Formats: sequence, structure tokens, C-alpha cells
Amino acid sequence: MDTSGNPEAGIGIGWQIAAEPQGAGASVTPTNSATSSDGLASSTLKLGSLPGDYTVNATCSACTEGSPQTFTAMAKCPDVPQYYQDDYSDDYDGICAIGIDPNTKKKYGVKPCEKDAQGNVLSTEIPYTIADKGCALTSMGMVLDRYDKNPINLPSLLNTTLKYSYLFKFKGYKEDGAVYWDAVNYITGGQVKFKDEEALDGHWINNVQQSLSKSEIDQYLDKCSPVVVKVKRIRKDGSWGWHWVVVTGKSETDYKINDPAGDYNFLSQYGDIYSIRAYENQGGGCK
Repeated sequence: MDTSGNPEAGIGIGWQIAAEPQGAGASVTPTNSATSSDGLASSTLKLGSLPGDYTVNATCSACTEGSPQTFTAMAKCPDVPQYYQDDYSDDYDGICAIGIDPNTKKKYGVKPCEKDAQGNVLSTEIPYTIADKGCALTSMGMVLDRYDKNPINLPSLLNTTLKYSYLFKFKGYKEDGAVYWDAVNYITGGQVKFKDEEALDGHWINNVQQSLSKSEIDQYLDKCSPVVVKVKRIRKDGSWGWHWVVVTGKSETDYKINDPAGDYNFLSQYGDIYSIRAYENQGGGCK
């Protein structure tokens, strides 16, 4: 405004990023603009690839007061979709149960499913379902959907894609039913990449797998990158089995998780971690 309170045109305004998370790569465009006939000037801030506060200063060398003005935007990590393996009763490819306990009615034992010449599981077999064994598959689907936003990432459709991956000349499931973590490289055409060179597994000593430091996952969470980890899941009968969950972010001294089993919301409720699987978004934005 001029001294009479009227809008003043042609006043130069400079725009500078005053603060951002280190290495985020934010930008403001243009860095200089002039006020219009209504006394307004503007610029556009493009946030970087890291969460946190981004501060822009607007300066006016011709102004006697009110300069600089400061604007702050806070970037947050996008949410990771929550899927539950119990919602899917589809046959989980590759592994079948040895039998069904007549008392508990639960499947027990693991073996490769017997199939006919067309690759179909024989009717005499007892296939495991996604609900039974699909925690890794469901975790993969959650991370993939966080980046890719494609309906194929639903566990049921992702399961079908992995089952028939041989038609597209990539590997989906191993013989024991475990997923090939790098299958997403082919499904997304390289837009989401499995960081196989950074996959970590606790060492085995006397047939006991050792735990990993949870701090190993901080480097991913600091970049808005969810990470899949292996934990021990204690069953109601006191037995335990390996389980995969998605770590989505930090919460003070704990870590937030998306649990395919729906049992817990925080990593501390499971305890230690034993394996780490990470993905990277190749399409820009949060890595």
C-alpha cells in the first residue's frame, strides 16, 4: 500500500527459501516478482523430498516496514494404506498344509502343493490362504500402494499377479511360497524398486536368528519411505512364527506399524526385528 492506503503496483518482491530439511531440494519460483495493480505479488514453493518445515522469506527493498514477511509450510509423509490379510481367503500360491488338526481345525505343517500338468493345485491338497500365510504379500501390497496407487496392489490381485508371473517372465513366488521381493520391479515397470543391495537379515548362530538394531530403519523413515520388517508373532497357544509388518514412521521413542494381522499398532509390541526389506520410489517426490 502507499501512504494513503491504496494498492501500489510495480513494487519488487524477492523470494528466498530461508530454511528446509537438509538435502530436501525445495525451490521457489520466481525468486523475484512485482506487485500487480491490487498491490499483490506471489511466488510458488515446491516442497522437497523430505518431511519437515519449509520457510520462505518475502523481502521488499522499497518498503519502509513489514519486510521481510515469513511463510512456513510443513511437509508430512503420505499415509500408507492398511490392508489385513484376514480379509482375503484366496489360495496363497505354492504351499499347502500337511493336514488339519481334528481338535483345533487348524492347518499344520508346510509342503509344496501338488499340482496337475496345467499348474492347478490338486483337489486332494489343503492350500494355505492369504489369511493363513500372506503377511509378506500383504505388506508388499501396502508399500506398493503407498507409491504406485494401482488397484493391482490389493493383496488378492497382487497374489494373482505373482501366481501367474511366469507368463510375464518374472518370478513371483518361491517353491516354499515365499515372495520374491523384487517382483515389484517388474510389476511397476521399474517405477518402484526393491533395494536388494540394502536388504538385511540377522545372522544365524546355532540355528537361532539374531536380531537387528531398529535404528537401521531410521534412514528410510527419515525420507518418508516405509519399510517391511520381520518380527516374531506369539500365538495364543504360546507358540510363535515369523511375521512381516510395515513400519510407517516414528512415534517418539517407538515406531508406528501397519500390521497385516491387525494385532498391534507399534513395533515395540512385537519386540525385536530380524530382517529388513526396503523399496524406493523412482518416480520422484518422497523417496
